[in-house]
Amino acid sequence: MEVASHLRCERKFLVPELSTKEIEEIILLHPALFSLIYSERFINNIYFDNLEFQSFYETRNGTTPRKKVRIRWYGDLTGQIKEPILEVKRKSGIVGKKDFHSLPTFSFESFFSQSEILDPIRNVTSHKSFKKELALLEPTLINRYNRKYFLSADGHYRITLDSALSFFPARPFLPMFSVNEFEPYSILELKYGHAKDDEASEITKHFPFRLTKSSKYVLGISKLCSSVG
Repeated sequence: MEVASHLRCERKFLVPELSTKEIEEIILLHPALFSLIYSERFINNIYFDNLEFQSFYETRNGTTPRKKVRIRWYGDLTGQIKEPILEVKRKSGIVGKKDFHSLPTFSFESFFSQSEILDPIRNVTSHKSFKKELALLEPTLINRYNRKYFLSADGHYRITLDSALSFFPARPFLPMFSVNEFEPYSILELKYGHAKDDEASEITKHFPFRLTKSSKYVLGISKLCSSVG
């Protein structure tokens, strides 16, 4: 199944000084009356790039338009991965959308082969141009973090709060978990429909956090791949 999302805006804030509990208290005291929705959960990603790390450089440099390709799933990092999703995230400035492709269940362990990961994603679409593009990609980074979700009282603005960020190199046939970069900071993202962008400053002005353009993919590659960047 292939699904395209609607256009939305994202504004990110890097929060290195406060605990998750302290950040959550600030969110819940916001005049937009954010409340906690869903249950918090761990998110896992395998990112893909070509040999030139095109996606990394485009994201780091803010190239417009740009895109990232990743497999995402929830819960345990390893074992039988059920209901994984291939996401193609396209972005121009702060405006972006995602295309979603359902993948079959696969097994993911500390030792893995590229074919175990690449074969499922190369067979998810009938679009020839996309299949050709996927054929040039390989896994470059694995990351994992805990996410909480909040929604404003009017339903127009959503916040995700990510903490316990971990990054692992995607090295086939090597014990990837022997190298782990853990980040103590949190990342808060404000997400909303493109039509609400003019009003978003009224939301962000109440956050005492630093606005950032940095992505988790760029952070992870910069830390784990000394030859890139």
